[in-house]
Amino acid sequence: MNRYVLCLLLVLGLAVQERVHAQQVFPLENMTLLELLERPDASQGIYMEDTGHRLDKYTGTWEGTFKGYKIKATISQQKKYQVQENPPVFQDRLLMQVRIFDRSGKAVPFISKVIEGEGGGADLQVKRLAPNPMGAVVEEIYQFQFTYGYTGYFLQGTLSNDLGTLSLAYYSAIVLDGSGWAPEFMPRAKEHWVLHRTSRVPPRPADWNPPYRGEYNNPGGGPPPKPGRPSQRP
Repeated sequence: MNRYVLCLLLVLGLAVQERVHAQQVFPLENMTLLELLERPDASQGIYMEDTGHRLDKYTGTWEGTFKGYKIKATISQQKKYQVQENPPVFQDRLLMQVRIFDRSGKAVPFISKVIEGEGGGADLQVKRLAPNPMGAVVEEIYQFQFTYGYTGYFLQGTLSNDLGTLSLAYYSAIVLDGSGWAPEFMPRAKEHWVLHRTSRVPPRPADWNPPYRGEYNNPGGGPPPKPGRPSQRP
């Protein structure tokens, strides 16, 4: 009996090991789930891994104000978060937990009609200095998705060059329940949260050199670059 159990465990272990090895690993940078699921080998499993460690610099605590509301956010990283079961899809992502305080300093509760105070990371898009695909970063955007009911609310995060300021600009909203309602403290089109880091500022990556990108996309990013020259930001 014991020999049978051991053989069964060995077979199961080999099966699991084979499945793990069959799982396709892709860099998180510039990859979207939709395009990966169209691959013929997607049924074996997909892992979108942050192989370049690009998410590390976002983690920490942040604070800001918007329309009289105070925003406190904590960004953490989740390794190999399971996005779906069939086919199995895993992804490294950021998770933003947000607390909102009104003008009197009272915490705004995240109840049924209010957006949940947790935004899941959805997408990392990186543009690099042409023509070298591994050259200096000239633009990086990370997208967070907040939900309430059947609605998805998307904010695009852009870090300043010194990594001390995070702009979260409105990108889009998907409304499935017909309400189209959003609380006052969430940014609309051409609006953004500007959050300042309250935790330790991490070292800036060696390839981090995004230029100034305008008022809404990169507030706090420093002065515009001189004509014909890259940004002079440290």
